[in-house]
Amino acid sequence: MQKRRKQKRTATKIQIKKERDPQKLKKVLKQKGYKGGSLPKGKVPHHVKPVAMKGKTTKKNVHVVAVGKHKKIHRNRRKIGKI
Repeated sequence: MQKRRKQKRTATKIQIKKERDPQKLKKVLKQKGYKGGSLPKGKVPHHVKPVAMKGKTTKKNVHVVAVGKHKKIHRNRRKIGKI
């Protein structure tokens, strides 16, 4: 009996464009307490559930992490096959 692979849910190009809208991100950053919706030097926004997998740009799903940490997160996701 063959194992069934779980299919990744992928978002459409329109959904991705909508979620990566700079104005939407700026609004979320303001909600998180960043003045003017801009981040300090060396920090980047990170979607816990990736936008490509229908993750939303919300206060709960967007975390602010250091650039090095962000690269490490994505490197590890690639290793385990989540992206």
